[in-house]
Parts: sequence; structure tokens; C-alpha cells
Amino acid sequence: MIIDGAGGKGGRTKPDRSLVRLILTGQSYKDRILKARGQTVKQLADEAGVSRSYFTRALRLTYLAPDIVQAVLSGTQPPELTARKLKTASLLPLNWGEQRALLGFD
Repeated sequence: MIIDGAGGKGGRTKPDRSLVRLILTGQSYKDRILKARGQTVKQLADEAGVSRSYFTRALRLTYLAPDIVQAVLSGTQPPELTARKLKTASLLPLNWGEQRALLGFD
């Protein structure tokens, strides 16, 4: 028997560090872009020590719906939302409702 408690969906009470790290990485890359002075995405990715592809995929995570970010930070995201799934969902829809459906929130 499974009883839902304060941990929310999936019974989590601690945030998934891999998911949190991905979201923070995306925010860090967004900050790099905002502070860039004429640098290309390739140059910024090189400075960060990652591929251009990884840089842009992580950057897209800054467009996640606020409630999805909050769920990840509080550890209440659906159990099927893993860092691997979030990394491979590289073309996240901009529509927050579609994001929720894709990532298992609906």
C-alpha cells in the first residue's frame, strides 16, 4: 500500500540533485548570454567547457513553467521526470500546458 504524504507525487521529500543541477546550469548559461559582449554561443559554450549542443539544450530549460521548476526544487515532480528525460526533451514546447503534459505533470 502506498500512502501519499507531504512528499507529493511519487512520495519524494528531497529534491533530485541531478534535476536541480540541470535547471541551475541552464540559468548559469542564460546569465552568460546576458553578460556576453559580442560572443557567439559557440564561444560561450567553449568557455563553459561544454559542446554548443549541450549549452543550447540546457539554456532551453530556462523556459520551463515556473510550477515545474518549483516542483523540481521541492522534490515533488512526477517520478518519471528524471534528469535523463529532461536532457533528451531538448525541444521543449514553449507552451507551459504542453510542457506539463510532456513531462508527466498532467
